[in-house]
Amino acid sequence: MKVLLLSLLFIDLLLAVYCVLFGPYPKFLPHGDPTSYRILYMHVPLVWNMYFAFTLALICSILYLRKEKSKYDLITFCSIVLGIIYGIGGISAGMLWAKEVWGSPWSWDPRQTATLVAILSYAGYLALRYSITDVDKARTISSVYAVAAYVTIPLSYISSITFRSLHVQLPQQPLTPEAHFLLAVKVLTSFLLFIALLNYYYQNSKRVRG
Repeated sequence: MKVLLLSLLFIDLLLAVYCVLFGPYPKFLPHGDPTSYRILYMHVPLVWNMYFAFTLALICSILYLRKEKSKYDLITFCSIVLGIIYGIGGISAGMLWAKEVWGSPWSWDPRQTATLVAILSYAGYLALRYSITDVDKARTISSVYAVAAYVTIPLSYISSITFRSLHVQLPQQPLTPEAHFLLAVKVLTSFLLFIALLNYYYQNSKRVRG
C-alpha cells in the first residue's frame, strides 16, 4: 500500500509540474496571462477533494451516530484532517488565481469567504474533539458537530451562483478540449492520491489507537 501511495504521489507531482509549465490554455486570453488558466489545474482538484473529504466525513458521522462503531468515527477524523489540508491548498491556489485575474489575492468574494468559513468550521471540529477527555463523549459530540458543520459546504459551492461574485465557474472558462482532458486526468489522479492518503492515514491511526 505504501508503494502505491508513493507511486500515485510521484505521478501526481509529475502531472502538476507538467500542468504548471506546459498545460494548454486558450489562444484567446481574456485575462491576459496563461498563468491564470494553469492555476486551475491545481486549484480545481484540491477544492473538489476538499468537498469529497467533508462529504465523506458527513456520511461517516451519521453512520457513527447510528451504529456507534469506532471505525466510522476514525474515518470522519481522518477525512476532516485531510479535508482541511486540501482546503488550505485549494484556497491558496485560488488566491494565486485571484491575484492574476482580480489584481488582489483576497477580496472577500462570496466564494472565497464561504470556503474560508468552511475550513475554519472544520478546524473547530478538531478543537472540540481534543477539548473533551471522555472518548465516547468526544466521538458523539464531534460527530454531531461534523454533521452540523456540513452546512458550510453547499454554502461554499453555491455562494458564487447565488450571490454577486467575481468567481467564474469552471464551465464558463474558455478551455480547449485538450485542457479539459488534462484537467480531468489531474482530477482523477489527485482523487486516487487522496484515497490512498486517507487509507494510509486511517490504517496508521488505527494501529496507534490499538
